[in-house]
Amino acid sequence: MRERLPGLESLLVSKSGRTTSNFKTATFVAIGVYLLGGTFWRYYSMGITEKALPNIMLGFASFFALRYQKLVYVSPVGMVKETHTWITHHREVLKWEEIQFITLMHKKIGTMVFLERDVVGWKVFFDRDQIDSLKKIFNKYIPDVEINEIDR
Repeated sequence: MRERLPGLESLLVSKSGRTTSNFKTATFVAIGVYLLGGTFWRYYSMGITEKALPNIMLGFASFFALRYQKLVYVSPVGMVKETHTWITHHREVLKWEEIQFITLMHKKIGTMVFLERDVVGWKVFFDRDQIDSLKKIFNKYIPDVEINEIDR
């Protein structure tokens, strides 16, 4: 099992992150138990191995998905996306130096922030009340980058 990633300071947490809810957890457990239990029961009681490998792979994949967590936050190094499961931990950082243009699209419940770089940028969702803090962070770390605002 891989080690957890060393922590970065979180200045502002985005609403783009995801975790598995209790309903999804119960669903994944039920699917995993059904696929693995049914496959092993058919093998031990009847000796049937038809569809055993796909069912075992899907059953283990459903248990793998139980501990899925995605975090998106602003740190002193840039915008950070972290994905954690039981087995893997992955971090992607969009550094402040890479950001060329920022667009804030305000909607009723929140603001979508488009961070543009060379070819592919990021889009990150924040609450409306987080935007002032986000602008202060942008002014501190990337004051020369233009920020465009759109109201919807």
